[in-house]
Amino acid sequence: MDTIKELFYGNIHPFERDIKKDSESDRLAKLILRHDAALKATMNESEIELFGKFKDAVTELNCLNECEGFINGFRLGIRLMVEALHTEE
Repeated sequence: MDTIKELFYGNIHPFERDIKKDSESDRLAKLILRHDAALKATMNESEIELFGKFKDAVTELNCLNECEGFINGFRLGIRLMVEALHTEE
């Protein structure tokens, strides 16, 4: 099956990334979780709820930014291919 069909049928997930153990991403994710737990320990229920809404909004913004970056990268790749095919030597 070709790549476009694989993408259509959901077999390719360009937004997913594996986090390797002890990588910078792994260390930052663990740091975020530690700070999240420490912060929640100092909050009451309404503050925890508000903080959850804040984190949901940040996550949504990050998803939108990742999608836009994916689209821009894809468009750049297409422009490079078109240019490569139409360049006169």
